[in-house]
Amino acid sequence: MKIGIIACYDQIDYVRARTLRTAFAAAPGTEIIHIRNKHKGLLRYIEVPIKILKARRRDKPDAYVITFRGYEMLLFMVLTLNRKPIIFDELINFTEWMEEHGKLRHGGLAYRLFRRWYASLVKRCRFILADTEAHALYSAKLNNIRVDRYRVIPVGTDEAVFYPRKVKKSDSGSFSVFYYGHMLPLHGMSYALEAARLLQDEPDINFRFVGGKRSVAKACAAAAAAGARITYENWLPFDKIPEAALRADLTLGGPFGDTLQARFVVTGKTYQFLALGAPTLVGRNEVNHAFQDRTNALVVPQGDARAIADAILWAYKHPKQLDKIGQEGRRLYEKQFSQKVINGLVKDLVKDLAV
Repeated sequence: MKIGIIACYDQIDYVRARTLRTAFAAAPGTEIIHIRNKHKGLLRYIEVPIKILKARRRDKPDAYVITFRGYEMLLFMVLTLNRKPIIFDELINFTEWMEEHGKLRHGGLAYRLFRRWYASLVKRCRFILADTEAHALYSAKLNNIRVDRYRVIPVGTDEAVFYPRKVKKSDSGSFSVFYYGHMLPLHGMSYALEAARLLQDEPDINFRFVGGKRSVAKACAAAAAAGARITYENWLPFDKIPEAALRADLTLGGPFGDTLQARFVVTGKTYQFLALGAPTLVGRNEVNHAFQDRTNALVVPQGDARAIADAILWAYKHPKQLDKIGQEGRRLYEKQFSQKVINGLVKDLVKDLAV
């Protein structure tokens, strides 16, 4: 079976796209045709459709996979009357995203019209991919599509980069907490910063924040001025993240926000930290019940800075338990989220596609 895998995103090697490409290539009897952008700006919306049309004529794929973030390419495939099966990696329901970011008011006329239009595109797909069962159920309801059209495949991570290894920790006697990534509302960085401020009377507990824009730098500076022990960096090379996480005593995976999207997400950095075997603090939501507090992770309610602070303080006082938690987190990753697991799920999907 020839499968055309379409990518049109400014982050062409976004981890979700990489794990799916690897899994489809590993499925028996598949030949992968890569259709992806080289340009990162608006030119990609011209480049990729031209490549799709060329692939249709030259390679004649039997099916297409549209990887995240592929809403525009789904529209193109529908408008050009594609007749081959489409597997759409929705990952985030577009209607949900528009509401989450204040573009649409829930229940309003614009919301209802957009929801119907977007659902009409998704209904043209043979299968829709979601990262969690709860997200699939929620999206199926929004799109008014039977949930059996959805396939749940975890995001996973790049296991060539994120794997257990020994690194030398600081011998200063301090306790280091590591947080990095995009500072979107769902991640709840404000709660992590408030937790750092609440722990200002614990001189051995220090925080390292990496990522975000100028507003994040200002927020970190404000928290530091209020007494939090924070160091901030706006950027860290991707291949340096594993060492930074493993040098820390505790990592913050989140999501800690109390937004709609935060209810359905296991964050990418959580997968990464688990794959490393690093002790990880997560926010409890509707999709991460496999995380057991003080067993394979530390788990706190979302939107609760005090709970984050209390969990960090417990971790500081129980270093031996933290090591065991990190090891159990790695076992959880291998059992439920690894590339091997993703490969098996995609293998079954390809079988269903052939029926």
